[in-house]
Amino acid sequence: MSAIHRLLERAQPGSHGGVAQHIRRGEILRQRIAERWHLRRPEQWRLKHVRWVLEHGLPDVGPATRYHYYRTVRVIAAVLGHWPDWEPHLRGSWTTPTGAGPRASAERGGRPPKLAQRARR
Repeated sequence: MSAIHRLLERAQPGSHGGVAQHIRRGEILRQRIAERWHLRRPEQWRLKHVRWVLEHGLPDVGPATRYHYYRTVRVIAAVLGHWPDWEPHLRGSWTTPTGAGPRASAERGGRPPKLAQRARR
């Protein structure tokens, strides 16, 4: 069982299928970062690593799929306690399923994202 699997399985709320999709995407993120920077664990990741994956490491996916990877990055960052610091720097075309980019906060509306709280064991 990989570090991504343990991290997301324990912390991500939701159905088994949704958690499994986050784990699958997390493993792909881990693989892309490991290929480029030789970092094996998500605790070693920095903002530049995940931003590179979202910008350049997923050239063969569409905007909706890139958005799903962004959602997985958001969960991983929240579990590791980096989300408040990383969020302003992770705004880009991947923050919406259409690839239209981030919206102004005044037009956002709706519920805030349900981010994971790290399970204490």
